[in-house]
Amino acid sequence: MSEPVEPANHLTAPPRRGFATYSPFRLGLTATVGFGLTYLLFRALDQSKDTLLLLALSLFLAAGLDPAVRRMENAGGIKRGMAVAIVFVGVLVFLIGMCVAVIPPLVEQTSTFTRNLPGYVSDLQHHRRIADLDRRFGLLASLQNRLQGSTVDQQVAGNLLSVGTTVAASIFKAFTLAILTLYFLAYLRDITAFVYRMTPASRRTQVSGIGDKIVAQIGAYVIGTVALALLRGTFTLVFLWAVGVPYPFALAFIAALLDLAPVVGTALAGVVVSTVVMLESVPTGIAVICFFIAYEVLARLVFFPRLLDRSVRISPASALVGALAGYTTLGVVGFLISIPLVAVITLIMREVVLPRQASR
Repeated sequence: MSEPVEPANHLTAPPRRGFATYSPFRLGLTATVGFGLTYLLFRALDQSKDTLLLLALSLFLAAGLDPAVRRMENAGGIKRGMAVAIVFVGVLVFLIGMCVAVIPPLVEQTSTFTRNLPGYVSDLQHHRRIADLDRRFGLLASLQNRLQGSTVDQQVAGNLLSVGTTVAASIFKAFTLAILTLYFLAYLRDITAFVYRMTPASRRTQVSGIGDKIVAQIGAYVIGTVALALLRGTFTLVFLWAVGVPYPFALAFIAALLDLAPVVGTALAGVVVSTVVMLESVPTGIAVICFFIAYEVLARLVFFPRLLDRSVRISPASALVGALAGYTTLGVVGFLISIPLVAVITLIMREVVLPRQASR
């Protein structure tokens, strides 16, 4: 006897409903809800952009200070909490000491330069070529009238409240940044371990190795960049003081601050400082230009290979594109952290993407 045959409807799955069989009302409602949630998410991210940027910057600084903490752990055999406290207090003492040493002469010399600025503009008007351009366009005369007029003082007095509010907000942000940096620095090892546990077990070793390299690169970049800025400021201060420039502290501080900017910081520092000095004395300004050129050669040959080139290996074109993209996306903060981010992307491409493409 032949076995009974089951009905065909038990052998085949029920047909699925095609995209066109759904109700237009349901499709429209789903699309509207999706667009609405996307818009709300975008608005939430836009409103919390400053907070997210503060978190990212504090995590970046924590990664920058982590190598010093690990070095103290390995060398002194102390616990991480004590090492974090020593490094953090040391950084705060250094910053406070630098502010105490630099701010009083900086404020005095900046105010002196501001008072003398109309005289510098008047001296420029006596230059033959500049005076000819001034007669044609009237730029210097307008600038001198603006600097010597009383409207500037009135505007400054009228904006004291807004300036005070801005200073208070900046102090609060700096305090918040310090607290977040301390927290991330204390728990950075736990945070990275948690992130590594979220990856598949088969790739966890590779991910942890790349993550440790990323943290090490960021730390080496932060320490190297700050060290280079301090060296530039110190050398600039000594040279400006030796040649008798009236504002050595203020100009050296500007040079060190601009040196923190990637790609264009060095050239910008040289242009700004030499221009200000040239307003006082043209031969001294030419000497300052020669000093910046000589120092750049010294930095490229001696300081950069020991402090920065070993940790951040990227091409100049990548650095320029990364700096422009960082400034466009995140402003000044994005511009400052663009180089380590480009280095991180380059590391991921070299360690993950390129080997995977080569194995196919």
